[in-house]
Amino acid sequence: MEFKRILAIAGIVILVLMYLSTFVLAIMNHPDTGRLLMASIVCTVFVPVLIHLFLMMNNARKGKNVFDDPYSYREEGKKDNSKGES
Repeated sequence: MEFKRILAIAGIVILVLMYLSTFVLAIMNHPDTGRLLMASIVCTVFVPVLIHLFLMMNNARKGKNVFDDPYSYREEGKKDNSKGES
């Protein structure tokens, strides 16, 4: 699998597990549920930002500009437009 896809799947799994564990602890009436909910909300922002930083570092490692498009779907769109469609 491609590095970008692996990072995206890992991010999804981490977020789903965080929210699932928060939900299960809320059902069990655990006293730390509020703190875990706050951690889940923070991770909702932190995990995608961290993945984006990893993609930027991967671009830098490959010798590209750090701010080049790190997303493959944007690269595919550029290839489709270069076939003569204006």
